[in-house]
Amino acid sequence: MKKIIELQNVWKTYFLGEIKLEVLKGINLEILKKDFTLILGPSGSGKSTLLNMVSCLDIPSKGKIILEGKDISNFSEDQLAAVRGKKIGFVFQQFNLLTHLSALENVILPTIFQGVDKETREKRAKDLLSSVGLEKRMHHRPAELSGGERQRVAIARSLVNHPEIIVADEPTGNVDSKTGKVIMDILTDLNKEGRTVIVVTHDTDLQKFSNRVIKIKDGEINDQ
Repeated sequence: MKKIIELQNVWKTYFLGEIKLEVLKGINLEILKKDFTLILGPSGSGKSTLLNMVSCLDIPSKGKIILEGKDISNFSEDQLAAVRGKKIGFVFQQFNLLTHLSALENVILPTIFQGVDKETREKRAKDLLSSVGLEKRMHHRPAELSGGERQRVAIARSLVNHPEIIVADEPTGNVDSKTGKVIMDILTDLNKEGRTVIVVTHDTDLQKFSNRVIKIKDGEINDQ
């Protein structure tokens, strides 16, 4: 299977005054196209920082990140944003929905930044909300939706620009176990449709949904 993301000897270091904090230490990792990859680790393991690397939210202090054959390690924030807008859809634990917008408007929002025309973006957003079972809730604002419904809005939003890669950060963290299974089933179905799915979590129960598990501890990959 073809590589879609590759990390080569990636380090991420932060400086807190005179304290040097090495969060990632020489990470070598390949994410294959159409894989469902689970990055598993406890709090403080470096998994969120690793997520930022594989999803083009940040660049390494040292090492290379290769996305579809292109080295993005030294991209500017504007260049990274352009890559994210076209290639990557995000699902966050806190949903990150705008509270003053309806579900439909939240899903439409990313298409505006990509210059999609009004008719196309509205149809696309309505179709996606229907596909996650929210056809009757699309005009409700986040405060009027349950946690599971908000997460499904977030999934619909992540898909609206047809990204190849879906990155989910603790997608079941703010929902009950039954709703969490629904969320993971949706991500599994997206993977079966050909999307590359990357889920970052501390929840070992989610391993059964993925075809590959990467375990990180103390900034190093210790099992994959």
